Order: sequence, then C-alpha cells, then structure tokens
Amino acid sequence: MRIRFYLKRADSKSDTSIYALVNYEGNQSKIYTGESILPKYWNSDTQSARNTPKFTEHPEFNERLNQIRSTINRTFLDFRNTSNGATPSPAVFKSLVESAMKRGGQKMTLFNYFEDFIKRTTNGQRMNPKSKKPVRPTVVRGYQYTLNLLKEFGRTTRRKPDFDTIDLEFHNEFTKYLTSAPILLSANTIGSHIQRIKAVLSEATEKGMNNNLAFKSRFFVKQSEDSDNIYLSETELKELQKLDLSETPRLDNVRDSFLIGCYTGLRFSDFSVIKPKNIEEGIIKINQVKTGNPVVIPVHRVVAQIIKKHSGKIPPGISNEKFNEYLKEVGQRVESLKKTESKTITKGGTKVVRNVEKWELLTTHTARRTFSTNEFLAGTPSITIMAITGHRSEKSFLKYIRVNQDEHAKSIAKLWEQRERKSKLKAV
Repeated sequence: MRIRFYLKRADSKSDTSIYALVNYEGNQSKIYTGESILPKYWNSDTQSARNTPKFTEHPEFNERLNQIRSTINRTFLDFRNTSNGATPSPAVFKSLVESAMKRGGQKMTLFNYFEDFIKRTTNGQRMNPKSKKPVRPTVVRGYQYTLNLLKEFGRTTRRKPDFDTIDLEFHNEFTKYLTSAPILLSANTIGSHIQRIKAVLSEATEKGMNNNLAFKSRFFVKQSEDSDNIYLSETELKELQKLDLSETPRLDNVRDSFLIGCYTGLRFSDFSVIKPKNIEEGIIKINQVKTGNPVVIPVHRVVAQIIKKHSGKIPPGISNEKFNEYLKEVGQRVESLKKTESKTITKGGTKVVRNVEKWELLTTHTARRTFSTNEFLAGTPSITIMAITGHRSEKSFLKYIRVNQDEHAKSIAKLWEQRERKSKLKAV
C-alpha cells in the first residue's frame, strides 16, 4: 500500500485542505484528512509540515498525519482480516477510513454505526436506494427508539448487540425482551424494530463494515399481525364533508386534506405535498415519496371542490403527529363515528381487546384504506385500484381492504343485480 499526502490548492495564499492518495492492489482512493495548512509551511518532498519557527505546531501537526497514515493501514488490514482476504472497493475503503478517522481510529461498533446512520438521515445525507432521493428525516424518531431499546437490552442482558452478535439467538432473545414487562410491545411494533435493525445492517454490509449475514435468514423475521384498522364508508365520508369547520381553520384544513387522501389513495407523505404543477387536465401525476414510483390518479369531484375552495392549491401541510391529533378532533364531531369498535392487538405476547369509539382510531393511514376498500366494494377491479395506490402485489394490496362478511355478500348481490340487468337489456 502506498500513501501520499497532497495539498488541495498548492498555490493558495490561505490554508488549504490536505488529502491522502492511497494506492492499493490496483485501486486508488482519495481521502480528505480533515487537516489544512498554509502552503508555504508544507514540504511536498517529505509530505509533512516544515520544521520552521514560523509554524510552531509542526510537531503535533505531523504526528496527526502519522496517525492518519496508521489509521488507513489499520483499516485496510481490519477489512482483509474480517472479509476472508477480500479487497475493499475504493468507495467502501474511503467510507471505512473516514468513519475510522471520526472515531479516532477505533473499531466501528454497531452502536457507532447506528448513531452515524441516524445522523446522516437527520442531515438528509442518506439516500433511498429505490427513489435515489434523501430519506425523510421524519423516520429518525423510530430509529432512535430502536437504538435506545438495543442499548437498554445490552445493559439488561449479558448479550451486547454488535455486528458479530446479531444472529437468530439475538432475534429470539430481543423479541422475548420486547414482549416482557415492563415494555410489553405489540407484535407490529416489534416487527418495526426488527425491520429497522435489518435496514441498518443491510447498509453496513453493503459498505463492508459487517460480514455477519445472519440477519438475512428467513427465520430473522419481522413480526406482523392483521390489526383491526378501520376505513370510512361513503356515508361517513359525506357526513365528514358536510361538517362546518369554518370557525376552526386548522381542523378545516385537516378535514380537507384527509378527504383528498380518501379520494386519491395516496399516503400522507404524498397527498400532503401535492402541488398545482402535479395536476393537469383532471389528472394528478406524482412520484411517491416512499418508493419513488410514479402514479397517475384522476381528480375526484370532491378533490376538485377542495382544490377550488383553496384557490387552486391543497391545504397547508403539518406534521403527521399533529395531523393525527387534529384528525381525531374532527372525527369526534361526526356522529356516525361515535359508534364503538373493538380493536385487537397482541401486546406482550397476549391478545388484548380494546373497545373504543371509531373516531379514536382515525389516522392519516385511514385515508388510504378508505380509498382501497370503497373502490373494492364498488366493484373496481383490484388491478385498477393497485395502479392508483401503487401496490406491486395483490397480497400487499388486500391487506388494505377492510371488508366484513356482510359487505362481501352485499357486493356479490350487487354484481348479480348488474349482470341480470345487462342480461335483460340484451334480451330486449
């Protein structure tokens, strides 16, 4: 391995950055050191600061460069030792060295990497591999919660979570920990934590910082259960639409935005950011934030009325948390939503049934389920609904449908009636 230090601008009249050019096994990687110096104090032959009274800190400065050189060498050897002699790509090697320099040359741990993962997400530096756009910083809260639970799990048990200890035994113990008192998390919440851990490990693996692939096992599963999520019927939607909320603009805006979601099938992250440029000749065209995939949706009559009401725009956006809070305030004013619903979840490994009024279960996600279910009941083909919602598989789409046996029976009876009517018309 050959490591040489260079100035970014050798002719600069002010301090300029120093980078290391690393050549190894036919590869070359350019890595900035984080150090800078005035060019007149730099010796290009020795690749170090000149020994001059005018630059009194040259001993400490050169020692830092030596430490950086050692970190580069050590990082390369660590990678070879943990990757069965493989050679890192320039991009991976650069990332590894930069991370090592931030840690002062210490070994990268899962917690270190997890914290860096959260920091990059917060700063908009982490890209969605599908959409090629920055991951929304709003997901940080969930990742921070997962990291906190991992740290607490490590303190409470003898099993410290790290790259080499995340295996099927960890999966079982961590799941058991989350279902035990005093935590008692639901199955779906536990599944979300497992999914976040897998996302962090997947990125770390791609960057060459992890070579333990146990998390990819089909037994390292994300728990989930079919929770009793609700949808609003056409009757309930009409009652919601008729509410007079003119004296409370914040609730009026939330109600209108929610209705847009109910008649477009878009996620909150999409229906809350629709712009006039996304609407043309009665069609909404937008790239989904979550997947980056484009969807094309006809403008429903109710949506058109709302856009006209807001002078050609959609209501101003607010956070998901605030939206859900205000939405429940709106729902509480709808008489038909005051009926009792039973919600069943698995919490702490035990089935728990809660009896609540329907408005208490309203969230931004209810809009997407409402669109899918109402269109399904109206006889719209699943493949057409999926083209609007952006679902790729019928299996995932059907999870959104909230239809009971009575509604299925009514739907079939309606189809029979339509067929009989067509048959009579043909006979005539």
